Amino acid sequence: NPYALEVDQYKVVDPELIAYKETRKFDLGLLIATDITYFDQKLYVSGNSSMVVLPMDGSPANMQEIIPNATCLEVDEQNVFIGSRNHVAKYNHAGELLQEWTPLDERTVITNLALKGDHIYVADAGNRRIVIYNREGEITGQFEGKAETEAGHGFIIPSANFDLAVNSFGELWVVNPAKHALENYSDDGRMRGFWQNSSMEIDGFLGCCNPAWITTLEDGSFVCSEKGLVRIKIHDQSGKLISVVAPPSAFDNGRSADDETPAPAVCADENDVIYALDFETDMIRVFEPIETE
Repeated sequence: NPYALEVDQYKVVDPELIAYKETRKFDLGLLIATDITYFDQKLYVSGNSSMVVLPMDGSPANMQEIIPNATCLEVDEQNVFIGSRNHVAKYNHAGELLQEWTPLDERTVITNLALKGDHIYVADAGNRRIVIYNREGEITGQFEGKAETEAGHGFIIPSANFDLAVNSFGELWVVNPAKHALENYSDDGRMRGFWQNSSMEIDGFLGCCNPAWITTLEDGSFVCSEKGLVRIKIHDQSGKLISVVAPPSAFDNGRSADDETPAPAVCADENDVIYALDFETDMIRVFEPIETE
């Protein structure tokens, strides 16, 4: 293809930028994993009608049955929320199904969830919107990413890569993937600010629909995972690159980088250890900060 994007030169990352090292891997066996999150010293992984709960203290993993075709999950002290293509299910921590919420319309493609108190934010890539629920499954609002200023452009989502997160300060951030932007919204969906960086260089995002996955660290910085030229990086709240967690070479599996190469889903614990769900190998890969003197 004479118009193909040549990315080989961008696979090389300055070693001085890499602040993490891979320390462990967890094989998920026959689970076809779809998402990962961390809560209270445990990793939760959704998959094909099952969820694996993996304690970090070395205790045996626990597998629970969940709704079929789960696409994402989020956990807090009260509940486990599982998203499927067009609806959300609520469980308790014992694995009991408490509610299946009313499905949304046929265009709905739920890609991720975020929690803040009584607000459950649902990313719907099919309708290019965020739907806001309360904990009982009642819709309390929705928004499409349009700001009240000239900066407003709405969510532009060419593919099913549409992520969001609530950070440690209670701020809601949503990825606008085609704009290579992260946008900050009030609880009711009013844009408060954003940053974006479309660039071929390591400090920005390239290709279609990046970053594909995000999570946040305790200081509010963002862990961003990119598809195509797969890499994981950390940016501060203004978008400035802080460091690289995993360069493209960490995901070199012999195939050329293209927009179909999936980005790992990411989550992080209170010590800034980053857990990457590698869909190519169906493993959880653990990246820990490199200690400096």
